[in-house]
Amino acid sequence: MSLSNRLSTQIGDKTQQGNVAVAERIMAESSGSGLEEVAAALESAAGQDAALLGDCCEVLTKVAERQPERVAPYAPRLLPLLGHKATRVRWEAMHALALTAERVPDLMAGALPTLAELIRRDASTIVRDYAVDAVGNMARAGEATARQAYPVLREALRAADGKHAGRALSGLCHAVQAAPDLALEALQTAHEYADHAKPAVRKAAKALLKAAQR
Repeated sequence: MSLSNRLSTQIGDKTQQGNVAVAERIMAESSGSGLEEVAAALESAAGQDAALLGDCCEVLTKVAERQPERVAPYAPRLLPLLGHKATRVRWEAMHALALTAERVPDLMAGALPTLAELIRRDASTIVRDYAVDAVGNMARAGEATARQAYPVLREALRAADGKHAGRALSGLCHAVQAAPDLALEALQTAHEYADHAKPAVRKAAKALLKAAQR
């Protein structure tokens, strides 16, 4: 049985366990054939089977959590799925991209307008969360991409009534570490959020404050 036929929806599994098992098999193999098979299904199922697409993206996410370098070459296949009508497909694709963003900075820089629009307008909080993470992670790659990511992260601070502020602050921390001359403005931002009502936001502001003072 091929790996794509072992995915959760293909075997009638209503949990993620089928997808987790496929991801584990892929991570244990050295050839890369299993990963290529699942990635190829992204294109063959596009526009046809949202459940299968979601499963494939979830497998790539599970692999990227531990072996992001293996999933990074498939990032171009994930990008088109950010516009899919199925929320699960968008969030799983966005999650996998967030985990690999630092390794494909040029690709992510080209996708910044799409990511910014998702952060502003996507109906799914999860999609917006991972889009902010993707922008923050691409900022780790170097000074040039940090500068490109910075204004999008600044805007993300107030998106959805500040719901993503903690993630945006964490992303700004990555940007400041890669481009230290952004520190002064980032320092002011950190002070603005230092007394935020949410502990996670206060913690992220504290980390940004520390990074900006180095």
